[in-house]
Amino acid sequence: MSPDIVRRPAPRQGAWPAALDATISAADVAAARAEVSRWQGYAPTPLRSMPGLAAALGVEAVLVKDEGMRFGAVGSFKALGPPLAFARAVARLGATPDRCTAVAATSGNHGRALAWGAARMGAACRIFMPAHTSRLRGEAIASLGAEVVRVPGNFDAALDAAVADARRGGGRVLVADVAFEGAAQVARDTLAGYAVLGDELVDAHAASRPSHVFVAAGNGTLAAATCARLWQGLGAARPLLVSAEPATSDCLRRSLAAGRPTTLADAGESVMDGLVVGTPSRVAWPVLAAGLDAAATVADAEAVRCLREIAAGAHGDAPLGIGETGIAAVATLCAAARDRRSRDALGIGPASRLLAIACEGVTDSEVFARLVA
Repeated sequence: MSPDIVRRPAPRQGAWPAALDATISAADVAAARAEVSRWQGYAPTPLRSMPGLAAALGVEAVLVKDEGMRFGAVGSFKALGPPLAFARAVARLGATPDRCTAVAATSGNHGRALAWGAARMGAACRIFMPAHTSRLRGEAIASLGAEVVRVPGNFDAALDAAVADARRGGGRVLVADVAFEGAAQVARDTLAGYAVLGDELVDAHAASRPSHVFVAAGNGTLAAATCARLWQGLGAARPLLVSAEPATSDCLRRSLAAGRPTTLADAGESVMDGLVVGTPSRVAWPVLAAGLDAAATVADAEAVRCLREIAAGAHGDAPLGIGETGIAAVATLCAAARDRRSRDALGIGPASRLLAIACEGVTDSEVFARLVA
């Protein structure tokens, strides 16, 4: 199935617009990088070169930023955002961490990262999860010391429960990458944390020289953070940025096509469960509206096919374990490079150097084993 692509009309802006500094500035990213780099175990995640896959796709290079290496026990980009936002919220309260409780809803990675961050600070953590979320994901969060509360229904039901719990006060801090009333700063701090990943890409740009960067988009926060930092750091020389969403849950692609945030009547279902979102983030949207070059979708069948190929080292490259949500950007890259119309739409050719952000490693071994079997 060919990707469904919306491409922003040319020309693209060169310099980062100063008006967007209110959302995320270069100084915000620098402060986040300075803070995160002091955490024990911090290191930029590696860029994996996949020359066999590049040859099969007819491009010069394929690079994968492996977020499965992020802070060990966390294994996803989420380690950069929620823990930073929680630490800053506690500081604004003027409280000690042991008097605070981090509260969030999750389908896996967000809650795991926040539980890790709270434990690192000596704070309590309460995570609300949809009842259907896999057993191992809940156990991974609980193993980090958090209380896990299962909620009947979907992610929205879990989020409602988390919001209600946080409103009880008593040192509870809601940590979400969406801007609830009174909690917009938490969302902006989360965005700044994710932009540390983009800052690492800027650092590596001279050596990696990507022409295109593919990044997963649920509500668009990681895509916006990546967009912002690449734009701030590289200006007109920045690579083409392409968001990747499940074909069944494409609120960002529809929003880019409409020129305004668009809410899906039904967020749908996908094997890429972490990207099943119905509405773009209000914090992320201004950056994406100004700077996202293209939005693409990928079918579940293509995502599973890609996950299996990468895990098996199908093209002679070193095998790489990527989770079912983390594979979205890699799968979109592969599907686009294999499709003539998509190559034309995105300007992919033999000299292209394609980079995908694999936003998680194998965070549920049972689900991964079932998909590769």
